[in-house]
Amino acid sequence: MKHQAVPIQPAATIVLLRDSDQGPQILMQQRNPEAIFVGGAWVFPGGKLDPHDEASAWLEYCDLPPDAANRLLELEAHGHAYWIAAIRELVEEAGILLAEGATPQLAARAQQFLQQEPSGFLDFCSRNGLQLQTGKLRYLSRWITPPGTPRRYDTRFFLCPWPEGQPPRQDDHEAVNTGWFTATQALTRYEKGDWDLVLPTIMTLRHLSRYNNVQELLQQEGQAAHNKTG
Repeated sequence: MKHQAVPIQPAATIVLLRDSDQGPQILMQQRNPEAIFVGGAWVFPGGKLDPHDEASAWLEYCDLPPDAANRLLELEAHGHAYWIAAIRELVEEAGILLAEGATPQLAARAQQFLQQEPSGFLDFCSRNGLQLQTGKLRYLSRWITPPGTPRRYDTRFFLCPWPEGQPPRQDDHEAVNTGWFTATQALTRYEKGDWDLVLPTIMTLRHLSRYNNVQELLQQEGQAAHNKTG
């Protein structure tokens, strides 16, 4: 049976990390069960790119060299949009703002603003003189949704250390539950049937479960990404 053609949309996901006595913990959220795409599943914060994420003006508000971004993602142009989207989705869904000098109060304002103006992140950063911490993100992997699903995405996964002092606040719209879990804890809940996980999440958790701390994880994965680009 032929699958009806579904357009593949670019997307970005951010795997936020913090240390714990049990090893690296990962910020995970349960999607709204009513969502068309993987409703009820536990995922990392993320979503599709907005056309405004490609704006060249973003290069004034982040420390990301555009040529390096394109080369790393093997794109001809607009690679920086994936970093912008990952940061935007994190603040929109989890209330955490990756920007120089960001406070919980400013993160809350950014989240509230995006709930009203989903395409206004550049305007918010401009008004508040924000410099996004794109340099903290480490590119991890790429996943493309297979045919046969109602939505398809070409998603880039990024790793990032948690900015201490900013507690997560879910939006209660796209995300209905939020928490910190080690990769092993998340996989155990899946194996027991308590959680729904999709393949990219499962494989990412299995990959990250071998690390003992966030610094080691980021260093080794960052080196792996560097080696891929020569």
